[in-house]
Amino acid sequence: MKKRFIAGAICPKCQALDRIVMLTNHLGHEHIECISCNYKDVRPKHPMPVLNTADDIGVIQFKPKR
Repeated sequence: MKKRFIAGAICPKCQALDRIVMLTNHLGHEHIECISCNYKDVRPKHPMPVLNTADDIGVIQFKPKR
């Protein structure tokens, strides 16, 4: 099991700074644990797709005056 500390990470449960470790097993599955409060969370295998949503920003092209 490979262990890596995540610098600057804050535990969502106890709010401790720099106490989160990411664990990776031999199959490549990852999860995180807090070494202060034993909080655990599984990293999703497939990231959520980003949906293209319309926004209020449009593209304007200016042409130089002649």
